[in-house]
Amino acid sequence: MAATATVRSGRVPLTRRLLLARPVRTAAGAVGVGLALMLILLLSGLWAGVQQRVTLYEDHLGADLVVVPPGTDSLFADPGALPAGAVPAIANTHGVAAADPVRTQYLILELHDGKAAVAAAASEPGRPGGPWALVTGRRPQTDDEVALDAVFAGEHGLTLGDRLPVLGHDMRVVGLTDDTAMFMTPLLFTTTHALTGMLRAAGTTGSVLVTLRPGADRAAVAAQLTAAGLTVRTPAQLHQAALTLATRIYGAPVRLMVGVAFVAGTLIVALVAHTRVTEQQRDLGILKAMGATPGRLRGIALGETAALTGLGAVAALLLTGAAQAVLAWWWPAFPVAVTAPTLASTLAAAAVMAVLAAWLPARRLDRLDPATAFRSR
Repeated sequence: MAATATVRSGRVPLTRRLLLARPVRTAAGAVGVGLALMLILLLSGLWAGVQQRVTLYEDHLGADLVVVPPGTDSLFADPGALPAGAVPAIANTHGVAAADPVRTQYLILELHDGKAAVAAAASEPGRPGGPWALVTGRRPQTDDEVALDAVFAGEHGLTLGDRLPVLGHDMRVVGLTDDTAMFMTPLLFTTTHALTGMLRAAGTTGSVLVTLRPGADRAAVAAQLTAAGLTVRTPAQLHQAALTLATRIYGAPVRLMVGVAFVAGTLIVALVAHTRVTEQQRDLGILKAMGATPGRLRGIALGETAALTGLGAVAALLLTGAAQAVLAWWWPAFPVAVTAPTLASTLAAAAVMAVLAAWLPARRLDRLDPATAFRSR
């Protein structure tokens, strides 16, 4: 009677004892759950990294407004051109402190080890639109100079002073930049005059970065520029346009992979939970024979599954950190950013996995025959 009362009252830490009774299998189950959660973290982190990278240039424009060619939403996907005379006209607009031309263009470079895609960003020397961080060297000043993303340069064996063919022109590498690689497309910086000449687009410019005077009303200045027949965007609008384009291209397959990973994770947790309940039928049968109620047995099954999922979540964080380090070294073009929202959504997914996976084994315990304890070996 005392044993029965103890089981019913739940004072004995049965879940913990059952987990520790088979430590190797418990560890294997936790690692299996951890691998499933790591897959979700990596894929979700990849999508978060892609979103951060595709808007990298727009996030570092350093402008209050951007005048773009008509019909332009994305600086690189819709480069377009404005007449060069638009720059002084914009600069003379009331409330404008500076108007700086920039030109953007996707390019294919013919390198010694093959072809490589880059995103060229041309700006006036020392003005907004150029490289925002240097590893070594300096920013381009003349028409035969470029600055390259340091990771891209390292991958292709390029260093300061090397000559680089760009649209048939021999350019000299004078700077290596930091954190300037968009998703699978590193940035190449040069001067607007250089890129305009290479594109044979004399008398035109790309977009114009507008810096406002202190206290100027951005909406009022934008209205003036729009009234003059110009197309005006804010950096936030260009950021959103780049993000929308990336979502249209990459979003569906990445979300599909995350969904597949979630289903696979749920099945793995379910398999671990089902296997443990099957292995413990004799122990659970003894508990039922001693007076444990079906609710108490369900609680044990749910508790074990929750504990395994929690251990798996810890394993997932450790495995993801190791995988991030390996990917950053081996494949830097695919950034994995484990952000707070990504981590929260993955842990929420783990909780849902635990509930779904534990439900079926827990229901089976309602029909458990206490005689199992005497028939099982």
